[in-house]
Amino acid sequence: MILASIFVCFCLASAFNYFRQRRQRGFVVNLKGPFTWPLMGAMHKIVLLTPNNFFQRSADYLAKYGALSRCWVFHRLFIPVADWELAQQLLHSQSHLDTGHELMSDWLGEGVLMCQPEHWPQRHQQLAALSSPDNLLQLTKLFQQQALQLCQQLEAYAATRQLFDVWQAVSGNVLDLMLATSCGMQPSEQYKQAFTDLIEIYRKRFLSIKSANRFTFWLASPLLRRRQQRLIRLLNDGNKQMLGKWRQQQLIRSQMKSEGITIDRIEPAPKLEHQTLLEVLLSGDKLTDAELCAELNTCNYLGYLLCSTTLCFTLVLIARHPAVQQRCLEELRNARSSEDWQLQRLPYLDAVLRESLRLQPPQLIVGRQLSQDFNYTHSLVGNGALPAGAEVYINLYELQRCEPQYGNQTHLFQPERFLAQPPQLLSFGLGPRNCPAQELSLSLLKALLAPLLLQFELLPYGDAVRPNLRLALGSRNGFQLALQPRQAIETTTIE
Repeated sequence: MILASIFVCFCLASAFNYFRQRRQRGFVVNLKGPFTWPLMGAMHKIVLLTPNNFFQRSADYLAKYGALSRCWVFHRLFIPVADWELAQQLLHSQSHLDTGHELMSDWLGEGVLMCQPEHWPQRHQQLAALSSPDNLLQLTKLFQQQALQLCQQLEAYAATRQLFDVWQAVSGNVLDLMLATSCGMQPSEQYKQAFTDLIEIYRKRFLSIKSANRFTFWLASPLLRRRQQRLIRLLNDGNKQMLGKWRQQQLIRSQMKSEGITIDRIEPAPKLEHQTLLEVLLSGDKLTDAELCAELNTCNYLGYLLCSTTLCFTLVLIARHPAVQQRCLEELRNARSSEDWQLQRLPYLDAVLRESLRLQPPQLIVGRQLSQDFNYTHSLVGNGALPAGAEVYINLYELQRCEPQYGNQTHLFQPERFLAQPPQLLSFGLGPRNCPAQELSLSLLKALLAPLLLQFELLPYGDAVRPNLRLALGSRNGFQLALQPRQAIETTTIE
Protein backbone atom coordinates (compact mmCIF):
# COMPACT_ATOMS: atom_id res chain seq x y z
CA MET A 1 0.00 0.00 0.00
CA ILE A 2 2.83 2.39 0.92
CA LEU A 3 4.72 1.60 -2.28
CA ALA A 4 1.59 2.09 -4.34
CA SER A 5 0.97 5.48 -2.66
CA ILE A 6 4.56 6.55 -3.34
CA PHE A 7 4.24 5.48 -6.95
CA VAL A 8 0.99 7.42 -7.40
CA CYS A 9 2.51 10.53 -5.79
CA PHE A 10 5.54 10.24 -8.04
CA CYS A 11 3.37 9.95 -11.14
CA LEU A 12 1.26 12.94 -10.12
CA ALA A 13 4.34 15.05 -9.38
CA SER A 14 5.89 14.03 -12.71
CA ALA A 15 2.71 14.92 -14.59
CA PHE A 16 2.49 18.29 -12.84
CA ASN A 17 6.16 18.99 -13.59
CA TYR A 18 5.69 18.03 -17.26
CA PHE A 19 2.73 20.35 -17.76
CA ARG A 20 4.56 23.09 -15.91
CA GLN A 21 7.42 22.78 -18.42
CA ARG A 22 5.18 22.42 -21.46
CA ARG A 23 5.66 25.97 -22.74
CA GLN A 24 9.43 25.90 -22.28
CA ARG A 25 9.71 22.50 -23.97
CA GLY A 26 8.08 23.90 -27.07
CA PHE A 27 10.92 26.43 -27.42
CA VAL A 28 13.81 23.94 -27.25
CA VAL A 29 12.58 21.09 -29.43
CA ASN A 30 15.32 21.95 -31.96
CA LEU A 31 18.10 21.51 -29.38
CA LYS A 32 19.78 18.25 -28.45
CA GLY A 33 20.22 17.23 -24.83
CA PRO A 34 20.62 14.31 -22.43
CA PHE A 35 17.83 11.88 -21.65
CA THR A 36 15.27 13.36 -19.26
CA TRP A 37 13.87 11.16 -16.49
CA PRO A 38 10.38 11.85 -15.17
CA LEU A 39 10.44 14.55 -12.50
CA MET A 40 14.24 14.40 -11.94
CA GLY A 41 15.23 15.33 -15.48
CA ALA A 42 18.94 14.85 -16.30
CA MET A 43 19.92 14.90 -12.64
CA HIS A 44 22.63 12.32 -13.30
CA LYS A 45 24.59 14.88 -15.33
CA ILE A 46 24.76 17.25 -12.37
CA VAL A 47 25.29 14.76 -9.54
CA LEU A 48 28.42 13.32 -11.14
CA LEU A 49 29.92 16.72 -11.94
CA THR A 50 32.83 17.79 -9.70
CA PRO A 51 35.42 20.60 -9.84
CA ASN A 52 38.09 18.11 -10.91
CA ASN A 53 36.19 16.32 -13.69
CA PHE A 54 34.40 19.41 -15.03
CA PHE A 55 36.63 19.85 -18.09
CA GLN A 56 36.54 16.24 -19.22
CA ARG A 57 32.78 15.91 -18.72
CA SER A 58 32.22 19.26 -20.40
CA ALA A 59 34.23 18.17 -23.45
CA ASP A 60 32.32 14.85 -23.61
CA TYR A 61 28.99 16.67 -23.28
CA LEU A 62 29.83 19.10 -26.10
CA ALA A 63 31.01 16.27 -28.35
CA LYS A 64 27.74 14.41 -27.84
CA TYR A 65 25.12 17.18 -27.79
CA GLY A 66 26.81 20.09 -29.55
CA ALA A 67 27.76 23.64 -28.56
CA LEU A 68 24.11 24.67 -28.05
CA SER A 69 21.94 22.22 -26.10
CA ARG A 70 19.36 21.91 -23.33
CA CYS A 71 19.41 20.10 -20.00
CA TRP A 72 16.45 19.67 -17.62
CA VAL A 73 17.03 19.25 -13.87
CA PHE A 74 13.72 18.94 -12.00
CA HIS A 75 11.74 21.98 -13.24
CA ARG A 76 14.82 24.05 -14.19
CA LEU A 77 15.95 24.43 -17.80
CA PHE A 78 19.69 24.83 -18.29
CA ILE A 79 21.13 25.95 -21.64
CA PRO A 80 24.88 25.12 -21.79
CA VAL A 81 26.46 27.28 -24.50
CA ALA A 82 29.85 27.04 -26.20
CA ASP A 83 28.57 28.57 -29.42
CA TRP A 84 30.02 31.87 -30.63
CA GLU A 85 26.92 33.04 -32.53
CA LEU A 86 24.49 32.67 -29.65
CA ALA A 87 26.93 33.91 -27.02
CA GLN A 88 27.54 37.16 -28.88
CA GLN A 89 23.84 37.80 -29.43
CA LEU A 90 22.99 37.15 -25.79
CA LEU A 91 25.86 39.17 -24.31
CA HIS A 92 25.11 42.13 -26.57
CA SER A 93 21.42 42.06 -25.67
CA GLN A 94 20.10 45.12 -23.84
CA SER A 95 17.15 43.18 -22.41
CA HIS A 96 18.81 40.15 -20.79
CA LEU A 97 21.13 41.43 -18.07
CA ASP A 98 20.22 39.25 -15.07
CA THR A 99 23.30 37.18 -14.14
CA GLY A 100 21.79 34.85 -11.53
CA HIS A 101 24.60 33.85 -9.09
CA GLU A 102 22.25 32.72 -6.32
CA LEU A 103 25.11 30.82 -4.64
CA MET A 104 26.76 34.00 -3.29
CA SER A 105 23.71 36.19 -2.79
CA ASP A 106 24.05 36.06 1.03
CA TRP A 107 27.44 37.77 0.81
CA LEU A 108 27.44 39.86 -2.37
CA GLY A 109 23.82 40.99 -2.10
CA GLU A 110 22.99 43.80 -4.52
CA GLY A 111 26.58 44.38 -5.60
CA VAL A 112 27.56 44.98 -9.20
CA LEU A 113 27.66 41.25 -9.98
CA MET A 114 24.04 40.61 -9.00
CA CYS A 115 22.32 43.99 -8.95
CA GLN A 116 19.04 44.37 -10.79
CA PRO A 117 19.32 45.28 -14.50
CA GLU A 118 17.82 48.73 -13.94
CA HIS A 119 20.64 49.58 -11.49
CA TRP A 120 23.44 48.30 -13.70
CA PRO A 121 24.07 51.39 -15.92
CA GLN A 122 24.57 53.63 -12.88
CA ARG A 123 26.89 51.15 -11.12
CA HIS A 124 28.83 50.54 -14.34
CA GLN A 125 29.38 54.27 -14.80
CA GLN A 126 30.54 54.70 -11.21
CA LEU A 127 32.99 51.81 -11.34
CA ALA A 128 34.32 52.90 -14.72
CA ALA A 129 35.13 56.30 -13.16
CA LEU A 130 37.67 54.52 -10.95
CA SER A 131 39.69 53.85 -14.14
CA SER A 132 39.80 57.46 -15.32
CA PRO A 133 43.27 58.34 -16.73
CA ASP A 134 44.34 60.56 -13.82
CA ASN A 135 43.15 58.17 -11.13
CA LEU A 136 44.58 55.16 -12.95
CA LEU A 137 47.98 56.88 -13.01
CA GLN A 138 47.89 57.31 -9.24
CA LEU A 139 46.64 53.78 -8.68
CA THR A 140 49.46 52.45 -10.85
CA LYS A 141 51.96 54.01 -8.45
CA LEU A 142 50.24 52.14 -5.62
CA PHE A 143 50.44 48.91 -7.64
CA GLN A 144 54.17 49.44 -8.24
CA GLN A 145 54.84 49.86 -4.53
CA GLN A 146 53.10 46.56 -3.87
CA ALA A 147 55.10 44.96 -6.71
CA LEU A 148 58.34 45.85 -4.90
CA GLN A 149 57.05 44.08 -1.79
CA LEU A 150 56.15 41.03 -3.86
CA CYS A 151 59.65 40.95 -5.38
CA GLN A 152 61.18 41.14 -1.91
CA GLN A 153 59.08 38.18 -0.77
CA LEU A 154 60.22 36.12 -3.75
CA GLU A 155 63.95 36.84 -3.32
CA ALA A 156 64.32 33.95 -0.85
CA TYR A 157 62.96 31.49 -3.42
CA ALA A 158 65.14 32.94 -6.16
CA ALA A 159 68.31 32.65 -4.07
CA THR A 160 67.91 28.87 -3.81
CA ARG A 161 66.03 28.27 -7.11
CA GLN A 162 63.67 26.07 -5.12
CA LEU A 163 60.32 24.92 -6.46
CA PHE A 164 57.32 26.64 -4.86
CA ASP A 165 53.65 27.46 -5.36
CA VAL A 166 53.44 31.11 -6.37
CA TRP A 167 49.75 31.40 -5.40
CA GLN A 168 50.36 32.25 -1.73
CA ALA A 169 52.67 35.17 -2.44
CA VAL A 170 50.62 36.53 -5.33
CA SER A 171 47.18 36.23 -3.72
CA GLY A 172 48.24 37.94 -0.50
CA ASN A 173 49.65 40.92 -2.36
CA VAL A 174 46.65 41.20 -4.66
CA LEU A 175 44.30 41.13 -1.66
CA ASP A 176 46.20 44.01 -0.05
CA LEU A 177 45.97 45.96 -3.31
CA MET A 178 42.24 45.39 -3.70
CA LEU A 179 41.50 46.48 -0.14
CA ALA A 180 43.64 49.61 -0.59
CA THR A 181 41.88 50.36 -3.88
CA SER A 182 38.39 49.84 -2.49
CA CYS A 183 38.57 51.71 0.81
CA GLY A 184 42.06 53.25 1.08
CA MET A 185 42.53 51.85 4.60
CA GLN A 186 44.42 48.89 5.96
CA PRO A 187 41.94 46.35 7.36
CA SER A 188 42.87 44.15 10.29
CA GLU A 189 44.42 40.73 9.89
CA GLN A 190 41.18 39.30 11.29
CA TYR A 191 39.28 40.93 8.42
CA LYS A 192 41.63 39.50 5.79
CA GLN A 193 41.53 36.05 7.37
CA ALA A 194 37.74 36.10 7.43
CA PHE A 195 37.74 37.16 3.78
CA THR A 196 39.88 34.21 2.63
CA ASP A 197 38.02 31.76 4.93
CA LEU A 198 34.68 32.81 3.44
CA ILE A 199 35.93 32.31 -0.11
CA GLU A 200 37.11 28.83 0.88
CA ILE A 201 33.61 27.99 2.14
CA TYR A 202 32.06 29.06 -1.16
CA ARG A 203 34.67 27.00 -3.01
CA LYS A 204 33.54 23.93 -1.08
CA ARG A 205 29.92 24.66 -1.94
CA PHE A 206 30.55 25.22 -5.64
CA LEU A 207 29.33 22.39 -7.93
CA SER A 208 27.91 20.63 -4.88
CA ILE A 209 24.36 19.32 -5.13
CA LYS A 210 23.72 20.15 -1.46
CA SER A 211 24.20 23.82 -2.33
CA ALA A 212 21.75 23.94 -5.20
CA ASN A 213 19.82 26.54 -3.20
CA ARG A 214 19.67 28.01 0.31
CA PHE A 215 17.29 25.36 1.64
CA THR A 216 19.46 22.38 0.68
CA PHE A 217 22.54 24.13 2.11
CA TRP A 218 20.74 24.81 5.39
CA LEU A 219 19.47 21.22 5.52
CA ALA A 220 22.72 19.45 4.56
CA SER A 221 25.34 21.67 6.25
CA PRO A 222 23.86 23.64 9.18
CA LEU A 223 27.22 24.14 10.94
CA LEU A 224 28.99 25.31 7.79
CA ARG A 225 26.10 27.66 7.05
CA ARG A 226 26.33 29.10 10.55
CA ARG A 227 30.06 29.73 10.12
CA GLN A 228 29.44 31.32 6.73
CA GLN A 229 26.91 33.73 8.19
CA ARG A 230 29.27 34.63 11.03
CA LEU A 231 32.08 35.46 8.57
CA ILE A 232 29.71 37.57 6.44
CA ARG A 233 28.68 39.55 9.53
CA LEU A 234 32.32 40.06 10.48
CA LEU A 235 33.21 41.40 7.03
CA ASN A 236 30.20 43.69 6.88
CA ASP A 237 30.99 45.02 10.36
CA GLY A 238 34.53 45.76 9.16
CA ASN A 239 33.18 47.51 6.06
CA LYS A 240 30.85 49.64 8.19
CA GLN A 241 33.71 50.59 10.51
CA MET A 242 35.82 51.73 7.56
CA LEU A 243 32.82 53.57 6.16
CA GLY A 244 32.31 55.31 9.52
CA LYS A 245 35.98 56.34 9.69
CA TRP A 246 35.84 57.76 6.19
CA ARG A 247 32.71 59.78 6.97
CA GLN A 248 34.27 61.05 10.19
CA GLN A 249 37.39 62.21 8.33
CA GLN A 250 35.27 63.94 5.70
CA LEU A 251 33.31 65.71 8.45
CA ILE A 252 36.51 66.91 10.16
CA ARG A 253 37.93 68.16 6.86
CA SER A 254 34.78 70.08 6.03
CA GLN A 255 34.70 71.66 9.51
CA MET A 256 38.35 72.70 9.23
CA LYS A 257 37.77 74.27 5.84
CA SER A 258 34.75 76.20 7.08
CA GLU A 259 36.79 77.53 10.03
CA GLY A 260 39.81 78.39 7.86
CA ILE A 261 42.18 75.97 9.61
CA THR A 262 45.20 74.67 7.71
CA ILE A 263 44.29 71.07 6.98
CA ASP A 264 47.75 69.91 5.97
CA ARG A 265 49.07 70.28 9.49
CA ILE A 266 46.40 68.75 11.69
CA GLU A 267 44.09 66.53 9.69
CA PRO A 268 43.78 63.08 11.32
CA ALA A 269 44.82 61.02 8.31
CA PRO A 270 46.79 61.81 5.14
CA LYS A 271 44.68 62.32 2.05
CA LEU A 272 45.25 59.63 -0.55
CA GLU A 273 46.52 60.60 -3.96
CA HIS A 274 44.11 58.20 -5.68
CA GLN A 275 40.34 58.07 -5.50
CA THR A 276 39.05 54.93 -3.81
CA LEU A 277 36.04 52.86 -4.75
CA LEU A 278 34.30 54.03 -1.59
CA GLU A 279 34.70 57.67 -2.62
CA VAL A 280 33.39 56.90 -6.10
CA LEU A 281 30.31 55.19 -4.71
CA LEU A 282 29.58 57.93 -2.20
CA SER A 283 29.95 60.64 -4.84
CA GLY A 284 27.12 59.20 -6.95
CA ASP A 285 23.49 58.48 -6.16
CA LYS A 286 22.87 57.78 -2.51
CA LEU A 287 23.32 54.12 -1.56
CA THR A 288 22.39 52.49 1.71
CA ASP A 289 25.10 51.09 3.96
CA ALA A 290 24.00 47.57 2.99
CA GLU A 291 24.40 48.40 -0.71
CA LEU A 292 27.80 49.98 -0.07
CA CYS A 293 28.96 46.87 1.82
CA ALA A 294 27.69 44.62 -0.98
CA GLU A 295 29.59 46.68 -3.56
CA LEU A 296 32.82 46.61 -1.55
CA ASN A 297 32.47 42.85 -0.99
CA THR A 298 31.80 42.22 -4.67
CA CYS A 299 34.72 44.25 -6.00
CA ASN A 300 37.14 42.86 -3.39
CA TYR A 301 36.03 39.32 -4.17
CA LEU A 302 36.21 39.66 -7.95
CA GLY A 303 39.47 41.60 -7.95
CA TYR A 304 41.19 39.27 -5.51
CA LEU A 305 40.16 35.96 -6.99
CA LEU A 306 40.27 36.80 -10.71
CA CYS A 307 43.44 38.92 -10.74
CA SER A 308 45.35 36.46 -8.52
CA THR A 309 44.33 33.55 -10.74
CA THR A 310 45.24 35.38 -13.95
CA LEU A 311 48.66 36.43 -12.68
CA CYS A 312 49.52 32.91 -11.47
CA PHE A 313 48.50 31.30 -14.77
CA THR A 314 50.46 33.96 -16.68
CA LEU A 315 53.63 33.37 -14.66
CA VAL A 316 53.45 29.62 -15.24
CA LEU A 317 52.78 30.05 -18.97
CA ILE A 318 55.67 32.50 -19.40
CA ALA A 319 58.00 30.19 -17.48
CA ARG A 320 57.18 27.35 -19.88
CA HIS A 321 57.67 29.49 -23.01
CA PRO A 322 61.24 30.87 -22.95
CA ALA A 323 60.83 32.74 -26.26
CA VAL A 324 57.84 34.64 -24.87
CA GLN A 325 59.75 35.45 -21.68
CA GLN A 326 62.73 36.76 -23.67
CA ARG A 327 60.56 38.96 -25.85
CA CYS A 328 58.81 40.40 -22.77
CA LEU A 329 62.19 41.15 -21.23
CA GLU A 330 63.44 42.88 -24.37
CA GLU A 331 60.31 45.01 -24.58
CA LEU A 332 60.66 46.04 -20.93
CA ARG A 333 64.34 46.91 -21.32
CA ASN A 334 63.75 48.87 -24.50
CA ALA A 335 60.84 50.72 -22.89
CA ARG A 336 62.99 51.64 -19.88
CA SER A 337 65.51 53.31 -22.15
CA SER A 338 62.86 55.95 -22.84
CA GLU A 339 62.52 58.78 -20.31
CA ASP A 340 58.71 58.74 -20.31
CA TRP A 341 57.89 55.05 -20.54
CA GLN A 342 54.61 53.87 -19.07
CA LEU A 343 52.84 50.56 -18.52
CA GLN A 344 50.32 51.42 -21.22
CA ARG A 345 53.14 51.36 -23.81
CA LEU A 346 53.93 47.66 -23.50
CA PRO A 347 51.90 46.05 -26.32
CA TYR A 348 53.56 42.63 -26.14
CA LEU A 349 53.15 42.30 -22.37
CA ASP A 350 49.53 43.33 -22.84
CA ALA A 351 49.16 40.63 -25.53
CA VAL A 352 50.70 38.04 -23.18
CA LEU A 353 48.10 38.84 -20.51
CA ARG A 354 45.25 38.71 -22.99
CA GLU A 355 46.45 35.38 -24.40
CA SER A 356 46.63 34.00 -20.86
CA LEU A 357 43.08 35.23 -20.23
CA ARG A 358 41.98 33.58 -23.47
CA LEU A 359 43.43 30.18 -22.63
CA GLN A 360 42.71 30.23 -18.91
CA PRO A 361 39.76 32.58 -18.29
CA PRO A 362 39.48 32.96 -14.49
CA GLN A 363 35.71 33.47 -14.62
CA LEU A 364 35.04 30.44 -16.76
CA ILE A 365 31.24 30.55 -16.82
CA VAL A 366 29.12 33.60 -17.69
CA GLY A 367 25.48 33.20 -16.73
CA ARG A 368 22.25 34.84 -17.82
CA GLN A 369 18.85 34.27 -16.21
CA LEU A 370 16.17 34.91 -18.84
CA SER A 371 13.27 36.93 -17.49
CA GLN A 372 11.66 37.05 -20.95
CA ASP A 373 11.91 35.07 -24.18
CA PHE A 374 15.18 35.53 -26.08
CA ASN A 375 14.92 35.41 -29.88
CA TYR A 376 18.07 34.38 -31.75
CA THR A 377 19.30 33.60 -35.24
CA HIS A 378 21.67 30.73 -35.89
CA SER A 379 23.37 29.35 -38.98
CA LEU A 380 23.21 25.71 -37.81
CA VAL A 381 20.09 25.15 -35.70
CA GLY A 382 18.09 27.86 -37.44
CA ASN A 383 16.20 30.78 -35.97
CA GLY A 384 14.52 30.19 -32.66
CA ALA A 385 13.96 31.43 -29.14
CA LEU A 386 14.96 30.48 -25.63
CA PRO A 387 12.05 30.67 -23.17
CA ALA A 388 11.71 32.92 -20.15
CA GLY A 389 12.94 31.16 -17.03
CA ALA A 390 15.81 29.37 -18.79
CA GLU A 391 19.29 29.60 -17.23
CA VAL A 392 22.00 30.12 -19.85
CA TYR A 393 25.60 29.22 -18.98
CA ILE A 394 28.26 30.34 -21.47
CA ASN A 395 31.47 28.29 -21.32
CA LEU A 396 34.34 30.72 -22.03
CA TYR A 397 36.95 27.97 -21.74
CA GLU A 398 35.58 26.29 -24.86
CA LEU A 399 34.46 29.47 -26.65
CA GLN A 400 37.93 31.02 -26.53
CA ARG A 401 39.38 27.98 -28.24
CA CYS A 402 37.16 28.52 -31.29
CA GLU A 403 39.37 28.35 -34.40
CA PRO A 404 37.23 30.57 -36.67
CA GLN A 405 37.69 33.40 -34.16
CA TYR A 406 41.24 32.85 -32.92
CA GLY A 407 43.01 31.15 -35.84
CA ASN A 408 44.80 27.83 -35.95
CA GLN A 409 46.30 25.99 -32.97
CA THR A 410 44.07 27.71 -30.46
CA HIS A 411 45.28 25.33 -27.75
CA LEU A 412 48.77 26.87 -27.94
CA PHE A 413 50.05 29.91 -26.05
CA GLN A 414 50.73 32.44 -28.84
CA PRO A 415 50.48 36.08 -27.66
CA GLU A 416 51.16 37.30 -31.22
CA ARG A 417 47.51 36.70 -32.10
CA PHE A 418 46.62 39.80 -30.02
CA LEU A 419 49.08 42.17 -31.73
CA ALA A 420 48.17 42.99 -35.35
CA GLN A 421 44.41 42.48 -35.49
CA PRO A 422 43.43 41.40 -31.97
CA PRO A 423 40.31 39.20 -31.76
CA GLN A 424 37.56 39.76 -29.27
CA LEU A 425 38.31 38.60 -25.74
CA LEU A 426 35.29 37.37 -23.78
CA SER A 427 37.03 37.13 -20.40
CA PHE A 428 35.91 40.68 -19.56
CA GLY A 429 32.49 40.12 -21.07
CA LEU A 430 30.80 41.84 -23.98
CA GLY A 431 27.93 44.24 -24.47
CA PRO A 432 26.18 46.37 -21.87
CA ARG A 433 27.22 44.23 -18.91
CA ASN A 434 30.94 43.97 -19.67
CA CYS A 435 33.50 44.42 -16.90
CA PRO A 436 33.82 48.12 -15.95
CA ALA A 437 37.24 47.50 -14.36
CA GLN A 438 39.00 46.05 -17.42
CA GLU A 439 41.64 48.81 -17.69
CA LEU A 440 42.17 48.79 -13.92
CA SER A 441 42.67 45.01 -13.87
CA LEU A 442 45.14 45.02 -16.77
CA SER A 443 47.11 47.88 -15.18
CA LEU A 444 47.31 45.98 -11.89
CA LEU A 445 48.48 42.81 -13.63
CA LYS A 446 51.11 44.62 -15.71
CA ALA A 447 52.36 46.58 -12.70
CA LEU A 448 52.94 43.33 -10.76
CA LEU A 449 54.27 41.33 -13.70
CA ALA A 450 56.79 43.79 -15.18
CA PRO A 451 59.10 44.04 -12.12
CA LEU A 452 59.05 40.25 -11.69
CA LEU A 453 60.24 39.70 -15.25
CA LEU A 454 62.94 42.35 -14.91
CA GLN A 455 64.31 41.03 -11.63
CA PHE A 456 63.83 37.28 -11.97
CA GLU A 457 64.09 34.63 -14.63
CA LEU A 458 61.08 32.31 -14.46
CA LEU A 459 62.14 28.66 -14.56
CA PRO A 460 59.78 25.92 -15.87
CA TYR A 461 60.22 23.62 -12.87
CA GLY A 462 57.50 21.47 -11.36
CA ASP A 463 54.40 19.82 -12.76
CA ALA A 464 52.10 21.40 -15.31
CA VAL A 465 48.91 22.90 -13.92
CA ARG A 466 45.94 20.58 -13.57
CA PRO A 467 42.88 22.81 -14.03
CA ASN A 468 39.86 22.57 -11.81
CA LEU A 469 36.85 24.80 -11.27
CA ARG A 470 36.18 26.14 -7.79
CA LEU A 471 34.34 29.46 -8.11
CA ALA A 472 37.10 30.54 -10.50
CA LEU A 473 39.46 28.54 -12.66
CA GLY A 474 42.25 27.06 -10.54
CA SER A 475 44.81 24.30 -10.36
CA ARG A 476 44.58 21.14 -8.28
CA ASN A 477 48.36 20.99 -7.82
CA GLY A 478 48.98 24.71 -7.40
CA PHE A 479 51.05 26.98 -9.63
CA GLN A 480 54.53 25.51 -9.55
CA LEU A 481 57.63 27.28 -10.80
CA ALA A 482 61.08 28.43 -9.69
CA LEU A 483 63.00 31.68 -9.96
CA GLN A 484 66.57 32.81 -10.30
CA PRO A 485 67.90 36.39 -10.11
CA ARG A 486 68.90 38.03 -13.34
CA GLN A 487 72.60 38.80 -13.56
CA ALA A 488 71.99 42.51 -13.75
CA ILE A 489 69.25 43.43 -11.30
CA GLU A 490 66.86 45.79 -13.01
CA THR A 491 65.42 48.86 -11.39
CA THR A 492 61.68 48.37 -11.15
CA THR A 493 60.53 51.96 -10.71
CA ILE A 494 58.31 53.15 -13.57
CA GLU A 495 58.09 56.86 -14.11
